[in-house]
Amino acid sequence: MQQWRWRSKLSSVVRRVLFFWVVILSTAVNTLPAQAQIPTQYFGMSMSASRLYSAWPAVPFGSTRLWNTRTGWAQLNGAPYSYDWSILDMWLDAAQTQGVDVLYTFGQTPQWASSKPSDSICQYGPGECDPPNDLNADGTGTNLHWKNFVIALVTHAAGRIKYWELWNEPQGGVYWTGTFAQMVRLAKDARAIILSLDPNAILLSPGTGLQHRAVGWTTKYLAAGGGQYADVIAAHGYVNGYCPQTRPDPTVIPRRISSFRQMLKTYGQAGKPLWITEGSWGETVPTCFTNQDAQAAFVAQFYLLYKSSGVQRLYWYAWDTGMRGTLWNGTTTLKPGIAYAQVASWLIGAGLSGCSATGTIWQCTLTRSGGYQALAVWDASKTCTTSGCTTSVFTYPSQYVSYRDLDGNSAKLIGTTVQIGLKPILLEN
Repeated sequence: MQQWRWRSKLSSVVRRVLFFWVVILSTAVNTLPAQAQIPTQYFGMSMSASRLYSAWPAVPFGSTRLWNTRTGWAQLNGAPYSYDWSILDMWLDAAQTQGVDVLYTFGQTPQWASSKPSDSICQYGPGECDPPNDLNADGTGTNLHWKNFVIALVTHAAGRIKYWELWNEPQGGVYWTGTFAQMVRLAKDARAIILSLDPNAILLSPGTGLQHRAVGWTTKYLAAGGGQYADVIAAHGYVNGYCPQTRPDPTVIPRRISSFRQMLKTYGQAGKPLWITEGSWGETVPTCFTNQDAQAAFVAQFYLLYKSSGVQRLYWYAWDTGMRGTLWNGTTTLKPGIAYAQVASWLIGAGLSGCSATGTIWQCTLTRSGGYQALAVWDASKTCTTSGCTTSVFTYPSQYVSYRDLDGNSAKLIGTTVQIGLKPILLEN
C-alpha cells in the first residue's frame, strides 16, 4: 500500500511537471512575437490620379506611393517660388482618411529649372529627366532650385509624409540623365533639409531594380557614397517574361534578392531594410500574359516570395493604370485583384518562416498565435489558359484539414492528397 501511495504521489508530481512544460512549450510555439507578424504596411499600393475622384481600392494595404499621381516636382513647382499643393493635399487627405501612410517619390525636374530644358528624350516632358541648371556635373553648385523645393514641400506636408524616395528609376535614361555625383548631392541636401524639418522622417535610396542594368546603376551610386544618405534601400521588383516563350516567373525572386543583398554588403549597406517600392508583372499590352488566373497566381507568388526573402514593404504597381499590373478595370476588381485581397488575408498578422522548393513544388510555412499553422503551396510548372489551369497531385502533411484558394473559396481536405497548380492554395490546420 505504501509503495502504491509513493508511486501515486510520484506520478502526480510527474504529471504536474509535464503539464508545466507543456504549457511553457505551447506558449513558446503558439505565441507569435509581435515583431514577427507581417504588418499591413507590407502591402503598399500605387494608384492613378483618378483615385482622387472615385472609390478608394477595396483591398487591404497600409501605404501608398505617390508617383504618376500629378505630384512630381514639375507639377508642384511650375515656376520659381511658385507652388500648387492642391493635388498633393487631396492625396494626403485621402491617405489620412483611409489610415495609410505615404511614400513620396522625387522626380521630374521642372523645365524652368532644367539644365536641358528642350531635352525631348524625357518620359514626362522636355527637360524633366535632366539635373537642375545650378548643379554641376561634379556635384558642386548652389543647388538652390532643389533645396527650395524640398524645403517648401516638407514644410507644407508637415509630417503627413514620413517616407521619401529620392528619385524614380534613374537608371532608365528617360527619368534621369545626370551624373552619380549630382544624384549623391541631391540625396545629401534632401537628407539634411528633411531631417531638420522632420526628425522622424525616413529616407530611401533612388528606386532602381534587381536586374543587371539597374543593379549596375545602384552599384555605382553606392560607390559614389550615396548609401550614407539612405535609411532604407529601395528597388523596383518587376519580373519580366519574354512572350511567347516564357511568362513572368516570380520564382526567380529569391535568387535576385540574394544577389542584390550581396552587392549591398560589398558597399556596407547590408544592414538596411530593403523595400520594393514598385513592382508587378509589368506591361499587359502587347504581351501573352493576359490570363487572369495566371495573373492571380503571379500576385500570390510575388508577395509570398518577396516576404520570404526578407523584403519589408512591397508596393504594387498599380491598382488601376490599365497598363501595368492592373487589378481593377474601372468597374470591376479583376481576378488578380481578388487574389491580392486573399493573399493579404493570408499574410497580415501571420509569421512567414520561409518558402522553399522541391523540384517545381513550392511551399511557404505560416503561423499565427493559438497554434495556427498553414502551408501555401503551388506547382510552378503548371499553366493557366483560357481552357483552365492544369494541376498535379500533392500529398499534404496530416495536420492540415482544410484549404483556401485565391478566389476566396474554402473547402475541407479529404484523404491524403489535393490538386495544386500555378495558383497557390493555403492549407490550414
